[in-house]
Amino acid sequence: MKKYFLTLNLCAIFCCAVLAQAPSIGQKQMQAHRIVNQIKIDGNLSEAEWLTAKNADNFIQNTPDPGQAPTEKTVVKILYDNTALYIGAILYDSNPDSILNQLTERDELGNTDWFGVALDTYQDGNNGVGFVTTPSGIQFDTKYSALSGGDGGFLNGDENWDAVWNVEARITEEGWEVEMMIPYSAIRFPEAENQVWNINFGRQVRRKRELMFWNEINPAIDGLLNQSGQISGISDIKSPVRLSATPFVAVYAENNYDQNGDPKSSWGRSFQGGMDVKYGLNDAFTLDMTLIPDFGQVQFDNQVLNLSPFEVRFDENRQFFTEGTELFNKGGLFYSRRVGGTPLHRNEVQDQVQIGEEIIENPSESQLINASKVSGRTNTGLGVGIFNALSSQTEATLRNIETNEKRTIQTSPLTNYNVLAFDQNLKNNSYISLVNTNVFRSGEDYEANSTAAVFSLRNKANSYQISGRTALSQKYFTDDTDLGHTADISVAKTSGNFQWSLSYLEESDTYDINDLGFLFNNNERSLDGSINLNRFKQLGIFNRIGAGLWSGLNWLYNPQEFTSYGINMWVWGRTRNFFAFGVRSYFEPIRGYDYFEPRTEDFSYFYRGPKVARFAGWISSDYRKKFALDLEATILLTDEAGRYNTIFEVGPRYRFNDKWSLNWEVEAQNSHKQEGWVYTNENNGEIIFGVRDNISVTNVLNTTYTFNNKMSFSLRLRHYWSKAEYESFGLLDHDGELGNTDYNEFNDRSFNSLNIDAVYRWRFAPGSDIFIVWKNNTSQFDNESGQVSYHYGNSVSRLFGDIPTTNSLSIKVLYFLDYLSLKRK
Repeated sequence: MKKYFLTLNLCAIFCCAVLAQAPSIGQKQMQAHRIVNQIKIDGNLSEAEWLTAKNADNFIQNTPDPGQAPTEKTVVKILYDNTALYIGAILYDSNPDSILNQLTERDELGNTDWFGVALDTYQDGNNGVGFVTTPSGIQFDTKYSALSGGDGGFLNGDENWDAVWNVEARITEEGWEVEMMIPYSAIRFPEAENQVWNINFGRQVRRKRELMFWNEINPAIDGLLNQSGQISGISDIKSPVRLSATPFVAVYAENNYDQNGDPKSSWGRSFQGGMDVKYGLNDAFTLDMTLIPDFGQVQFDNQVLNLSPFEVRFDENRQFFTEGTELFNKGGLFYSRRVGGTPLHRNEVQDQVQIGEEIIENPSESQLINASKVSGRTNTGLGVGIFNALSSQTEATLRNIETNEKRTIQTSPLTNYNVLAFDQNLKNNSYISLVNTNVFRSGEDYEANSTAAVFSLRNKANSYQISGRTALSQKYFTDDTDLGHTADISVAKTSGNFQWSLSYLEESDTYDINDLGFLFNNNERSLDGSINLNRFKQLGIFNRIGAGLWSGLNWLYNPQEFTSYGINMWVWGRTRNFFAFGVRSYFEPIRGYDYFEPRTEDFSYFYRGPKVARFAGWISSDYRKKFALDLEATILLTDEAGRYNTIFEVGPRYRFNDKWSLNWEVEAQNSHKQEGWVYTNENNGEIIFGVRDNISVTNVLNTTYTFNNKMSFSLRLRHYWSKAEYESFGLLDHDGELGNTDYNEFNDRSFNSLNIDAVYRWRFAPGSDIFIVWKNNTSQFDNESGQVSYHYGNSVSRLFGDIPTTNSLSIKVLYFLDYLSLKRK
């Protein structure tokens, strides 16, 4: 059976490889014009310098009609002097009064037209920066670090990267105009007398959902920067002294309320100060430092009731760790949430509590002292990145209830985190990278080190790719060292209407990068392949349509035992009126063997899951309308009577006007007769599983009011409730089946959480902000009889009753100081 499915998949991939053909790439050329007189950035291209500059025009559609001339004309001009690059654009529109122009926060683009430029100054096709604006002058900037294409490729990348640049835009009788000033301090470029850069310009006419580029971006070709044009004529410019500091001050007031506490209400306040520093070590390398960082205004994590054997991965919301980290993320070894994250021994404190003691403080995060990173790229295309951070010793505090005597337990030592990355660009947008991570802990705790090598090789047409990765993990204990490894390799056709891939992965049972990385589980091998058929040009009522097939076989690394085999099929499309849809199905025709759910270290037990068939479908209406709706439904069926899983998602969104919008997302999950681990008897090794109903409901409400392109207010409210209710228990046997047991202890549980993040932001000067933030956290986990919330209505009412609540109000002021600006003054 396994050989049959694998042979079928490989045959399909081979057929697609024979049928597909590699497309070609063209490159437009343009000249920049040096100026002597200063340009006023006001969105009005009336200066004589603009009138004499050469044009970049004749844009080409990307969607809805790839390769065709756009319906609206666009003209772009480029000027430069010793300090900055100036970009002027005239965006003609046959109906200027119909230009869509929704106001949003910085780095967010709503229902609006936009224009942007992408710069690849080192011409490697992999790394660059993008600057985008709207008719209201909303600023959007991003850093490209990998090949990205398709409809949104121009807006992809590291959106957390923020540069200081200037732009003005205005709507005219002929359309709208843009005037940008991008100082050389915002970009990096080679040290050379004559500069030649890759460049491209993009524009969207939102009401027509028409996307166009100066140099054609063929949707059938993978990548964005590799399809750029070229600009020359820039000479005798130098990278300026890039030195800036952003000091900040923040004040906090916090109230904790617990109806059952003594006292019920308590207040706290704090004052924080620190600084972020950027310094250009030379024309290509930059040092970033954060001193005494403050992350008190960061958005809440999406906490969930976790019944799985794996850790929950949370997004990184701290700006220092999301901006400019593309080099460190190569190799899959760096998960920045480990830095200043959960103390190493936090979960062991309860085991050390003595009779008559209680825990009065057990911090969930380590205090970060400082963090710094150096990154850049040489003229030969070698990218180098160094990251280092230091977190302080963390302690839990216990108190003797009778004597009031306190003692502390160290939960994490003084810890240093380090990442070193090398990334060499090669021909044809290829690269090879080497990344090393190291965690050093003072005292007797172990150290950890991981090293990965990654490569991606492409042919000249950028149509075929072979990529791979290998990594070694090491954990150094006093008397021993744990070694583990992983390796994967894939070959793929990445361009054209027909695309395919074939990949292999293995991870040893000792591979562990979780001291500074993230790995759900190790001990696996997998072989999978896929084929995709995409139609990028209009076909009947469709603008685009596609279909695909994936098949994958999985087994353990040690022992080499089969775990699962799956087949996935999908179809998607977008109609001419921009109604999008998709359907997909997934099958596991063979009962799986789950070696992780029993939670044994030696994998001596497994759980035999049922055969599975999952069907899903989604629709998305036209976002240009004031009201839009996203719907998705999933049902998972098994070969066991009464056992199924359903997921329903509803996402209405409404735009009241160009300043105010509201999005609401609702997700309801119901896993009926789900079987999972409950308890392991340490005395006799018996493993108890339970049959449970697990229901979860998530509501997320987002609303934003944007006063102008410098000031906004946003509110995010998330309510999450989940309950697990057990109906029976079984003893797991060595055949992976559940047998009879006398075990019948109470194991029901629920988690109820309400988080509110309200943020007022005013950018009162370039790079300088005032934030006023209100945060509310009302959360409780219950696993005792009489306390579990079994119904959604009950969970909502309890939010305003007996669940502890924390409210925080803070004001933070950041002021951007630039050496060159201060020097001129």
